[in-house]
Parts: sequence; structure tokens; C-alpha cells
Amino acid sequence: MRFVSLLAFCFAAGTASGVDLSEAIPANCGQVVLVTSPDWSSTTGTLQRYERAEARAPWHTAGGPVSVLLGKRGMAWGLGLHSRSAPETPQKVEGDLRTPVGVFTLGSAFGRSPREEMPWLRFPYRQLTAATEAIDDPASRYYNRIVERTQVTQPDWQSSEHMGHIPVYELGIEIAHNPDRIARAGSCLFIHLWPKERNGTSGCTALHRADLLELLRWLDSAKHPVLVQLPQKLAHERLSGF
Repeated sequence: MRFVSLLAFCFAAGTASGVDLSEAIPANCGQVVLVTSPDWSSTTGTLQRYERAEARAPWHTAGGPVSVLLGKRGMAWGLGLHSRSAPETPQKVEGDLRTPVGVFTLGSAFGRSPREEMPWLRFPYRQLTAATEAIDDPASRYYNRIVERTQVTQPDWQSSEHMGHIPVYELGIEIAHNPDRIARAGSCLFIHLWPKERNGTSGCTALHRADLLELLRWLDSAKHPVLVQLPQKLAHERLSGF
């Protein structure tokens, strides 16, 4: 299958679920990170980068496909730039161990190293500290946010991830999932390093170190990149007629 056909399928309007991914991608987007999996329950998939010179110009592949590790329970519809999905498909909720499906902007890159050690980076960057926490407590006013605990006057959360102490967060990128921070709709999801265990992530998308570094070198905030994640079953539905 030609890459143009694949991308046309992935972004085609009108699906059984009612989600129009093509309309969800901003016109000024020049980079797409496309993640696909064999089906809704798969724990592995493929990432392919695409780019275009200007709005409505043809998409072209950038580099080759690489392997990704997904949630331990596969994928579920998340909240992002796309419209809501049909209720009969899996819906992302807090703690479900599923990777979000949909179209998402990307937040800051993050890691343990100082920004100065990555002069090639063309993307916002947060250096993790011992006080950096990702808040996953739905009752907290800081739900689905990354904060520096030392800068919060009255911490109100009972659950969080201490990012500076978690090996897979040595390097990563924020996924802007659930931007309205709806309680229990899923929080603190990232593209991060591949963990030692291979049975899946807690809902994030994991890459091997070399592949994550290549992705970071390619991303350019001036091109307004987005992440698109979906199972191939949905892709096949959108490919009909090609």
C-alpha cells in the first residue's frame, strides 16, 4: 500500500464511530506521529512519522516505521482534538491500562538531562527534578497536571507519580490527553522509554531509546505536530473505497 493511501485512509472523514479525524488535524499541522495497533486489545504497534510542506499538501513519510509498546489492556477512545466517539467502543478511564485513541497535540518534552545538553531540540522541554510529580488523583485540583511539589502551597492529592525517580521517564513527551482535565477520564499520559517488562504500559506509548531520540530530533514546535493513535480495525473501516 502506498503511504499516501494509508494516510488518506487514516484521516478520511466519516466512520462507523462518527469520529472525523481529518477535520481534527489543524490546518497548520506539518508533522503527524501516527501510531497503529493490530486491534483494540493489542499491547504492541507501529509508529510512522509523516510531514508536509504546507496545508493541504500531500503527506510524505519521514523515516521508517518503528515498534511501540502500548497499554497492558490495549487501546480506548481518549479525549483530544477529535470529537467524541460512539459509546459501543472502549472509552478511556483512569487506571484502565489502555492507550488513548484519537488526535492529540503534544505537550513539552521532558527528561533528567539539562536542556543545554540537547542543543538540537526544537521543542519545549521540562527538566525533571526530585519534586516533579504527575498528578493522577481525580479529586485533586491539579489532576492531569505535572507540577513541582515545592511550588504548590497546599498539595491536595493522594496519588501521583514522582517522575524524577521513574526510569522510563528519563526521556519522554507529554500527550495532551484530556485537556479539560475531566475527572477519571484519564491522566498523565506520555510517550516514554520502553520499560524492561514487555507486557505493556499503564496507558502510555513506549519507544526504544534510539527511536525516541530520533522522534525528538525530528519534532519541531513551529510545525505544530500532532499525535494520531488508532487500531488497524478502525483504519480498515476508513480504507474502504481506495
